[in-house]
Amino acid sequence: MLYFRKFFIIENLDSLYQRRLQNSRAKGIDKHNSHTFQKNKLQQLEIIESKCHSGKYTFTPFLELLKLKGRNKIPRAISIPTIRDRVVLLALKEYLHEFFSDQVNRKRPNAYVKDIKKYINANKKEKHFVKLDIKTFYDSIDHDILLDMLKGANLDPLAINLVESAIKNPTVPINTRKEEYSKHTPTIGVPQGTSISNILAQVYLQNLDKTIDKRTYFYSRYVDDILLINDEPFSKFRLNNLKKVVNELNLTLHEDKEEQGLLSDSFDFLGYSIQDYNISIANKNVELFIRRIAGKFTWFKNGIERPSTRPKWLLTDNDRYKEVFLEELNESITGIISEDKNYGWLFYFSEMNDQSLLFKIDKIINNFFEQLEPFDYKAPIGLKKLVRTFFAIKHKNNINYISNYSDYDTIRKKRNFLEFRGYIDPENDYKDWEINILFKKYRNKQLRYVESDVGYNYI
Repeated sequence: MLYFRKFFIIENLDSLYQRRLQNSRAKGIDKHNSHTFQKNKLQQLEIIESKCHSGKYTFTPFLELLKLKGRNKIPRAISIPTIRDRVVLLALKEYLHEFFSDQVNRKRPNAYVKDIKKYINANKKEKHFVKLDIKTFYDSIDHDILLDMLKGANLDPLAINLVESAIKNPTVPINTRKEEYSKHTPTIGVPQGTSISNILAQVYLQNLDKTIDKRTYFYSRYVDDILLINDEPFSKFRLNNLKKVVNELNLTLHEDKEEQGLLSDSFDFLGYSIQDYNISIANKNVELFIRRIAGKFTWFKNGIERPSTRPKWLLTDNDRYKEVFLEELNESITGIISEDKNYGWLFYFSEMNDQSLLFKIDKIINNFFEQLEPFDYKAPIGLKKLVRTFFAIKHKNNINYISNYSDYDTIRKKRNFLEFRGYIDPENDYKDWEINILFKKYRNKQLRYVESDVGYNYI
């Protein structure tokens, strides 16, 4: 009992809030953001500690946010908790990660692709693959099976109660009347968007991983994407055994997304395109990145034509506006390092070996500059390259080529940076804490932007 409770003491709850939520603008159904929560923070944390220790904590209904998945696709329903509930869920996530530390794989997607490359290169035999997808995975997780798994693992009963309360908590559309909340109580599935969704999903498929790993062929699973590779064709018997294990979890495979064939036929996995020994990037992810880059050029051209759309303190400074545009564009190209973590498109796709593709995209970016009069219709000397970034990432040399926000480690550096980017008023006498908050906001905005280029959700 004490083991669980250490995650729900005020000191840890406050630390989680400070690190993850204090600048959050997201609002749950109570319409309170972190600024509102801050006013009564100590009181709220005391309530969390008391009620979680006694097993009496209840979640406020989550707010439904519909996220578009693409044309002609059903939107994904995201559950937005209140700030107080987010603190609880973060502490619960910490507990679950520590409890299942030996059983849960926290690898990022490119690490899975690295394993595929290693297997493919182990011998030069022709290989066969099967790619499978679990249909509506998160929405199909059986509550009873999941809770039985947690009980069987001897999870603290207080933690199990919190998990059960969270997964059975209604997610309601905006402006839903309180008397109608119960109509939205789920009987199946794990709410997407909460901090415990991914860890619960991993726990749920542990038995599948253990069963398949006993086989002789290569097996890889990332959330609901499954890949099998073998020197021989896969028999119906083998595939039926796998499907049987999936069905025992009350899950089904998406027949329309099942693919199988020779490795030389090419297939996409986790945003990568794999064909024999060539590891490239899937076309849709290349297109997404180029559209994002093109959008940055559109932003710049709009600012030239209509200066009122620029950042407030760059309205009359064309030269600095050009420099800021180039710096932000370079961050989209190279990605960003911050607090020893890597963010961005090429960091995600660092296991690719198709350098010709990077040369092509660099050429496309150069062509964009050939349409810009302010840059004399040519790419500037300071424009960074995907090819050079790739080698910096792969060989960990000249890593200074990539923007590192941790380099801004003093108030003076942060202030100068924000002033140059036109994010703050150079005439204003900001307090140190204000500079820190404004820097974090700008940094987080840029991190979200370069991460949106990835085009694949990962844990």
